[in-house]
Amino acid sequence: MSILSVQKDTHRIGEIIVAGPSLPLQKRFITHLCNEVVITSNSTVFGRSKITDELQLFFYGIGEKDLYMDFAWDLVAPKMLGYVLVYNWFEGKDFTSVQQLLNILSNLVDSHGIVVGDIAGIPMTIDRSVYESGFSLSSKLYLSLWDSTDKTNAKNVLKILIDSLINHLE
Repeated sequence: MSILSVQKDTHRIGEIIVAGPSLPLQKRFITHLCNEVVITSNSTVFGRSKITDELQLFFYGIGEKDLYMDFAWDLVAPKMLGYVLVYNWFEGKDFTSVQQLLNILSNLVDSHGIVVGDIAGIPMTIDRSVYESGFSLSSKLYLSLWDSTDKTNAKNVLKILIDSLINHLE
């Protein structure tokens, strides 16, 4: 076994794409997770969450449907840890849009992801413990519900994605 030598001041980054039909939902999700958020003029949201001095997570929100294909996938995809697709759980056309985006992503990247339906504080008849850890649709794709009014809920969604990555360590 060889020892990997890395300089102390080297920053490790992990990049996570946040996409879906609603830029406000993406912004809310990223804002719940990041201490620094920037919104560009082309409806793209960037966020940074510092885990330690050496480890940072970067979140890239891709707003409008037309931007899905314009986004610089060739730059982000090789470093991408995973993706989060957010949409309004109660809006049928949003679900259709997320299905289309999943089809695009399956052709562009081989990455872990989570599809997140926002219930926005509306009481669900499903017991919370049923969906807190997500539903596994495949070994790399999960489905979860998210209450966008609760900051902690966004962290739980991220934990599902990170757990999925850790479970695939070789």
